[in-house]
Amino acid sequence: MKNLTSLTPSEEKILKLLKTSQEALSGEKLAQALGLSRVAIWKKIKKLKEKKYPLLTTKKGYILQNKDLFLKEELDEVITSSSLVDEIVYFLETSSTMDIAKDLADRGKRALIIAEKQLQGRGRLGRSWESAEGGLWFTLILMEALPLKRVFLLTYLSALATALAIKDTFNLLATVKWPNDVLIEGKKVAGILLEIKAEVDQLLYALIGIGINVNNAVLNKEFLHPATSISEELQKKVSRLPLLKNFLIHFERLLQEPEQILPLWKERSETLGKWVKIVTQKDTIVGKAVDIDEEGALMVITESGEVKRVFSGDCFHLRNVSL
Repeated sequence: MKNLTSLTPSEEKILKLLKTSQEALSGEKLAQALGLSRVAIWKKIKKLKEKKYPLLTTKKGYILQNKDLFLKEELDEVITSSSLVDEIVYFLETSSTMDIAKDLADRGKRALIIAEKQLQGRGRLGRSWESAEGGLWFTLILMEALPLKRVFLLTYLSALATALAIKDTFNLLATVKWPNDVLIEGKKVAGILLEIKAEVDQLLYALIGIGINVNNAVLNKEFLHPATSISEELQKKVSRLPLLKNFLIHFERLLQEPEQILPLWKERSETLGKWVKIVTQKDTIVGKAVDIDEEGALMVITESGEVKRVFSGDCFHLRNVSL
């Protein structure tokens, strides 16, 4: 589990050359480009393989098998373009970006943690989250001094920023589903996980975990929980870097305009106006979702006309039901 933003300059240059090349690059070509011997290139390729970079050695030279991996200079661009992030920690493989983020947040780091693959990715209520290569899996550490009564907005903000970023980047209409999902054509494409640390009535930090199905294979296609990916919707592989940049742009803008978060979320909601079944730890509520109140509760009118305020739970959209 190594932070890959600490690669040497020559290792970074080799990866950049291989990423941008349409064909295999021989050791001789790499040696000429870097001003090194072929033996030195061989040793550096060996080091990169030890760090789990997907490099293939062929008779014609070396190939980077996954050309969508992030390079340091690309991540540096992200840092430069966002006032929320001081550093990016990048792994090819780790347990969970949320676990890494908690350790960094406790040390006061304003960081973004990205992993190509999570071995123990998790969603709400500690459930496992499939985090295979090709997706965009990251956790943003937010150090903003927010009053606790407004922290609920962060989940709505994150889902909205994700939906807007997908639309801006790929021209796909993404909608939001209560409490923490993003959908395309009714199928889940992203999920949000929020964990906080607070003192008295003030937020110390928030860990905002985002998982977006981009180029990864989607395993969950069940009727009740249909899922999709951006590449599946577009029928082609796409670059994840513009999506990451656009997410941070929308997130930062909305953070400065908190009064816009709920109205904009409601405009993109797939949940409001639908009959839903909400399963909480205490009971099950069936009714029509009609609004989000000022405290972030989902307002549900049951068949008996009773109004229920729900702050958390699993939400299922029901079909063929009417008042």
